[in-house]
Amino acid sequence: MFSCDKIESPVAEEYGKFDWTFFPGDPIDYTTNYYDIANPQNEWDENTNEKGILLEDYTGHLCTNCPEAAQIAKSLEEDSSLNVIVASIHASTDGGFQQVDQLFTNNYETEAGNEYVRGSEMNGFLGNPNGTINRNDGGLNNTVWYIKSQWISGVNDENNIADSLKINIQIKAFTFSQTNGLYIHTETSVLDNLTGNYHLVLYLIRNDVVSPQKFDQGIIDTNYHHHAILSDNINGTWGTAIINGSALKDSIIYNDFSYQLPDPVIDMTYETGNLSLIGYILNRDNMRVLQVVKKEL
Repeated sequence: MFSCDKIESPVAEEYGKFDWTFFPGDPIDYTTNYYDIANPQNEWDENTNEKGILLEDYTGHLCTNCPEAAQIAKSLEEDSSLNVIVASIHASTDGGFQQVDQLFTNNYETEAGNEYVRGSEMNGFLGNPNGTINRNDGGLNNTVWYIKSQWISGVNDENNIADSLKINIQIKAFTFSQTNGLYIHTETSVLDNLTGNYHLVLYLIRNDVVSPQKFDQGIIDTNYHHHAILSDNINGTWGTAIINGSALKDSIIYNDFSYQLPDPVIDMTYETGNLSLIGYILNRDNMRVLQVVKKEL
């Protein structure tokens, strides 16, 4: 219940400040017309998402083996029976495949992507193209990293795991073109008793970006369609802590985020129709992804 006529921030801070300057009007109108923040349990349908598989394709526009890997990833995603969600992450240990010049003008690296391949928490990255499959440790040398020839079998293995879904996610998002504002609300449902440290991570994805890609024998496709590019982490490299210690079955966790999207007038690839959110639950104790969903904006 709100007793004042106008409130500066009716949402609890989650990651940084919930910025109401991205809303073109009085914030109280948002809570009335878009999302009932005071009573979030009234906003959600039954959470019936199927178990998803996050395939992270670590790529680069100068990597000549990467287009073949990207096609494997996209084919897996297009097989609806597998429920694969792809994020193409432009990152490499030395940045060599990401360099820009007069032809390759776009640098798609992100702070988070570079941390994933260069930091100490996901050891074993051998070079592009490599990928992760729910960040399980079934890859090369029992790491999270799979070479592209392992992606099909790795996805099938992940699908054959008999473990039931232990946690689930729903995402609502509202955009406002006047300010390029994005407001995100999530409901995380705990389906089984959990112990450990779990984070919610949100990726901003550009679905399709046309720019040059290098192939073998010096061939360059200047009209190449880069698929599902990770463009930013909405709530930081490792996301937002939602469980620290334990959570009981049937617990429900709500989170709210605000974000200002890049101006599509400057870069049309950020038009709302070309954007998606990927949300996943990460076990920070072993890096494993328990559930992933995708939401088109």
